[in-house]
This record gives sequence, structure tokens and C-alpha cells, in this order.
Amino acid sequence: MDVDQQGTIETAFSLPNELIALFLDELDVVSLLRCKQVCRLFNSVIATNVQLLYKIELFFGRFENGRHCNLDTAGRLRACRQYQQAWNNLSFSHSQFISMQEGHAWELSGGVLCQAMRRGLECVQLPCKIKDIPKREWTINDLGFEIRDFTIDTSQDLIVALEQVGLIPHLSCNIHMRTLMTGEHHPMSAVPFVTHTPSNMHEELRFLIQVCGSRIAVLFQELADEPCSELVVWDWKSGQKKLFIRDADLKSFSFVTEDLVLVGVVGGDETPPRLDILGIDNFSGEMVQYKDASHICGLEYPQMKADVLDMLIRSEPTPGWSPSQSLQTPFYFARSDRIFTITMRVSPDSNTTEECTVLIVPLSTIMAQVELSHNTPKRLVRWKQWGPDGSHMLLRSPSEVWVCYVYGMKFIQLLRWQKGNRARVYDFNKYAARRDVRNEQTTEPKLLWKRLGMPQSLNSRCSAFDEEVYTYLPGRVATLDVMPSDTPHDWEAAMIGEDNIVVVSPHARKYGYIAM
Repeated sequence: MDVDQQGTIETAFSLPNELIALFLDELDVVSLLRCKQVCRLFNSVIATNVQLLYKIELFFGRFENGRHCNLDTAGRLRACRQYQQAWNNLSFSHSQFISMQEGHAWELSGGVLCQAMRRGLECVQLPCKIKDIPKREWTINDLGFEIRDFTIDTSQDLIVALEQVGLIPHLSCNIHMRTLMTGEHHPMSAVPFVTHTPSNMHEELRFLIQVCGSRIAVLFQELADEPCSELVVWDWKSGQKKLFIRDADLKSFSFVTEDLVLVGVVGGDETPPRLDILGIDNFSGEMVQYKDASHICGLEYPQMKADVLDMLIRSEPTPGWSPSQSLQTPFYFARSDRIFTITMRVSPDSNTTEECTVLIVPLSTIMAQVELSHNTPKRLVRWKQWGPDGSHMLLRSPSEVWVCYVYGMKFIQLLRWQKGNRARVYDFNKYAARRDVRNEQTTEPKLLWKRLGMPQSLNSRCSAFDEEVYTYLPGRVATLDVMPSDTPHDWEAAMIGEDNIVVVSPHARKYGYIAM
């Protein structure tokens, strides 16, 4: 070691701890954790500095710091640790029932449960004691039209509600932009609604609606033996149509970013299903047949020997979401990564019983393939190139109706064979799983969570695929008791939010929720 280097080290060690902490705060968390192992001084500075400890807790929990909270850093650190401990122990301090309204449309997003009442909405903000989020209820009595379907975005105080006008085959759909608090026309929208007229559709329609920042997207699907689908994306603030594609092979979609869309494609030929990533800015808004459309890349499923009956892609929250400023949330789920669940129902040739798989794919897996595809349009990625080490496939059958079973890095499945009183939760936050391993080596109480094991073949339990299917994704899984039903009817589905779990009994006309 030369004299200049020795002098630099001595100077660093002679600085006040507060100044050393300021320098350390400029590091990313991985580098910060490495610095803890450099020397006793750095370890002591990090272990006693509230800002650095809070930064580390946010990293392990995959949270972002709230920008509109009045708590100081010490208060946020306490809340963050208490919150993570509650999830580790699956400890929910509050539970309550909510009556189910007569309308058929509902939504659970951003901690708000909304139910349509023909022309209005009944809304409940679910509470979270740790984050100091109170329960709040409000009603929007009349939007001025009958609500066929809708979604909400709590971060933008936005309702996107679909109105059907006319009858098939002369049907048109108005998509209205209203405020979530009052139901009035949204002030950020230049037009009160946008209109789409499905072409050459002769059967009843179903809709899939999503919001991401300034974009709204609607998938119009025929309920027919040979259905056709149309996916339309608008800039809801200007009313400009950004994308319009049409094809019978389009089954579902979800926003990856505000500019990228993940589309589920199931062809009628011998090719396996695909997850295609489309760049919205590559389209003009004019109608394009999907076979003529350009996509960035397509992620293939394993080769199949079963007919695909349906596919649904789900992911919450959307990339641009953040809590409403009025909640003053100290922290919330980070948008840097989340999982997509692709639920696929199939009918194997050798079995009359339908099977259902849930493929869990993290955002990082998708974006890694997007990065590799910049110079190769329509790049086809075979299953073995991306799936085995970048996803996790389950043989599960989640509800076809109560589909909010994924949030952030978590996925929930109600165990109906246990009278609907238990649920299984999967958490694919790899940092939480690693911390569990460390905690298992201490004297802390035994954790409820178990690490997901090494890759195992799905084929022994599923006959849908024509090749061996192995997948592995770091994570953990736990089983919990949900709140008991107060009626003779068991719970039929479970849904998950950032701070709560919601159970549903359509026969009892009730929801129930447990919240932290």
C-alpha cells in the first residue's frame, strides 16, 4: 500500500459518522450491504443510521418510498418493519364483511373494491392500520348510462366505464372517463368518451379493460365457438386512437409498460401458444390484422398436445400506478418488478376433464427478452430459451370470474377442498425468500413460509404438454386460514391486494376481507 492510499484510508476513517453515512447513502443497496462487511466502522454506521436501514428495508420488501407521507424516516422504518413482519406471520388485524350488490361488474384495484349497480358504483377503500389508511365508503349514484363493464385507477382518480349502445350486429361501445370520487367527467380528458364499433361481430361480447398512465386498452371478444377479438388502445387524455388490431387468435393482454403490451396468442395450427410483446408506438391507430402486425418478440409455450380453451393474462398494479396522494402512504409496492399470471385452460385429447395451468412470469424475464430483440423484429423465442429458468408453472385452477388473484409478486389460490377456509399464497420476491433462509438459521420463531424447491416436472400431473416441462423461479409459499364465513355457504374464491386478502361467496352474496 503506497503512502497516498494509506493517507486516503486514514482520512476516510477520521470523518464524522454522519458524513460517512451521506456517502454511503449514494450507493445502491447491494453495494451498501457489501460495505457492511468491509469493516466494523462501516457496519456500525449502517446499523445505526435510520436512513440507510430504511433504504435496506425498502429493498428487501420491494417497496418504493411514499412521497406524500408526514411520517419521519424513523416512523417509516418502524412501519415498514411491522408491515413485513405482518406478511411474514400472515397476521391480519382487521376483518369485515361487505354485501354484494346486484350488478354483474366489479373491480378490486389500488385497495378499493368497486361494485357496479346498473348505472352507479358502490366503493369501499379497504383499510390498513400499519399504513394508517382508514376504511372509507362512498357511492356514485348515476353515471348517466348503464354500466356494462368498468375498471378504475386510484392513482389518477379515474373510472373507465363501458356503455353499450344499440344491439348486435349494430352495436357500438362508448368508453367514458369519469372521476372515481364523484363520477363527473374527468378534467384531464379532452373528450367525455371514446367510441368503438366492433366490426363483423355477431355474438354477445365480453370485455377486458386496463389503464396504464395515459393509455386505456379494451379487448372486445365474441362469446362464440369461433370468436373474433379486437384490441384497441387510446390515449384517454387526448382521445386519440393509438392501436387497433384484430384477429381470432388474440386471447388476452396486459400492459408491460405504458408503451409495451403483452398479448396472448393462441393459433389454430400446430404452433404452441405465444406471449407477444407489442410496441404501441409502432402502430398508427388504423385497423391491422394481427398476422400483418409487427411485434418485438414472441415467447413460446412448450409444445402442446391439448386444445387451448381460454387464456387470461393478469398483473397488478399497472406500471404507472402509485397510491392516491390523499392516503399519505409511507411506502408502496415497487414498480421495478411484478409478476404476470397467464392462466390457460386446456382440453387434453386423452382426458375428458379440463386442465388448467398458471404460468407465472416476472417482468424482469419479459424485459430481458425485449432487450435482446432490438435488432430482430418478430424474434421468436423458444420455450427452452426463456421458460425453464425464468418462470414458474403451477397446475392450479383459479376462478374464471374473481380474477384479482395476483398483486405485485404475490399470487393467491383458495383451497376449496378445505371448505374454502384456507388459501395458499405464493410470493416470488426472491429477496424475501433469501432473508427467510437467513432467519431460519437464527433463534427466531419458525416461519410459516417455505422456500419453493428445485425444478420439478409438471408432466406427471398434467397431460397438456408434448414435452417435459420444468420451471424454476425463486420464491416462497405459505398456507393461511382466511376469515370464516358467517353463512352456510363456503367461500368460493380469494383475491389479493397490497395490504389485504378478499374472499368471495356469490351464493351468500358477500365479500369478506382481512387487512393489516
